[in-house]
This record gives sequence, C-alpha cells and structure tokens, in this order.
Amino acid sequence: MDTYLLEQQLAFSKNIESCREVIFGLRYIDVTNYTGLAESTMISYDTKAVSPYITVAKKIADMCCTNIERLCGDEIYFDMEKVLSLQVAFIRRLGGIVIQPYKEKILAEIDKYLSLSKYEVYKLLFRIFREIISDLHRSGKYIRIEKDEQIIENFTKNFHDLHAFTKINYRKLGKAIDMSIGNLTRLAQGNEPMLSAVIKLADFFGVSITQVLSDNPNFDYEKIQKEIEDKTTIANIGPTISDKKIQKDRKLKIELLDKEQVKKLIMRWLNKVNII
Repeated sequence: MDTYLLEQQLAFSKNIESCREVIFGLRYIDVTNYTGLAESTMISYDTKAVSPYITVAKKIADMCCTNIERLCGDEIYFDMEKVLSLQVAFIRRLGGIVIQPYKEKILAEIDKYLSLSKYEVYKLLFRIFREIISDLHRSGKYIRIEKDEQIIENFTKNFHDLHAFTKINYRKLGKAIDMSIGNLTRLAQGNEPMLSAVIKLADFFGVSITQVLSDNPNFDYEKIQKEIEDKTTIANIGPTISDKKIQKDRKLKIELLDKEQVKKLIMRWLNKVNII
C-alpha cells in the first residue's frame, strides 16, 4: 500500500461497509455466497481500506446493485430515495416477493401516528426492505456474481490511448501518482490494475473511473491535454455531499404527509418488489 490512502478508496471502503451492513444487512457468509470472496478478504476491504483488484471491486459493486464510481463517491447512505432504489434492485434481482405480510406489518406501524414526514416513511420502508432481503436469504435465494474480465482489457486499451495521446513519460506520471515505472509498464502490458491505480490514473488525466473502465470512454482529449500540462501530483481530495443533496434531505425531514399520502407512498414502493 502507498504511503497515503486515497480519499476515493477510503470512500469505497466506507460505502461497501454501509451497503453490506446497513443497507442490505448482509452477513459475510452472504457476501461469500454472492461473490465467492472469503470473509477475511471482505473484512480487509470494508474495514481496513485495502485496495482490491478491479475485477473484485466490480464484483462488489455488482453485488451492491451499483457501480465502482458510485462506491468511490460521497456517502451512499445519505440519500434515502437512492438507498430504497438500491434495496428494490437487490430484491428484484432475487425474484421479488409476495408483499402482503409486509404490507400489513408496515400499515399497522403507521396506524400509531397521525402524520409522518416523508423521511420517516422512507425509514419504515428501509427497515421492511432489509427484512425482505433477510427473508429471501433465509429461504436460500442468492445469485452468483461473475467476474468481469472485459474491464481489464478496457482499462489496458484506455490507459494506452491516454498515454499515447498525451505523450507523457512514465517518470513524470509515476512521480505524480506515486507509482513505479515498473508498475506502470506492467499495467500497459495488460496486468490487472488495483482499484487504487485506477483512481490515481483517472484523477491524473481528469477523467472518471467509469470512463477508464469503459469500452466506449468518449475521452475529450483536448480537455485532458490541458488537465495534465502542468500537473505534478494528483488532488487526493475526498468526495463531498453536494448542497443540493443536503437540501433534498432537509426537505424530506420537514415534509409532513397525512395517512392517505403515507399509504400511497408505501404502496408505490412495495409494489416495485411485489410478485404479481
């Protein structure tokens, strides 16, 4: 590991822990059933910020029904609507469920209140979706997340294209991103990169992680050239929660709903996972 931890890699570690433990309520044995990763390996990723190889990072992102870029971004648990959408995607991938017993349970819960904020309704749905995921796992519902070898080939090609266009030498590049010339050469030859290397190179060239791993990155080479002209280091700045997201969260917490509005909102979300 390098002498410092990249902020986006730290975000990846925190977000996969949030996805596993908080959003989906997964045990380490559940992660193993999905990805084949050993418990000790997953612990090193979600609590110790160890950098996985990129195909492993992709497996984890696929398990969490999102992408690597999002897991390297701001706090994934902050936006409740997106959290519910992740839970819905997770449940639907397992085939959905008959919602009647869960509907009765959540409607009995809301009968205790005269009104609820939208945020409070989302929290109730969040707990119900976690319970559904647990029940599906208890009944043996899992899918196997396969390794995506294509992203290694995509990365190698994109790294070659970026390097060939900008004509930056490995000495300058290596110094800027704290990587040896030998490691850069191995990446250019097709060796699988670790997540930390992908983050560093994306940061240096001013492109997204998704672009670096894509088979159709649509690089803006003119912008990239300007990005690296005087660059001698990478930013290593952590992702921040935007003002727009903060305002949205505040609105959810103060927007009160009456009983009928609450029931409609609950049914709209429950129907997304219902087996008809």
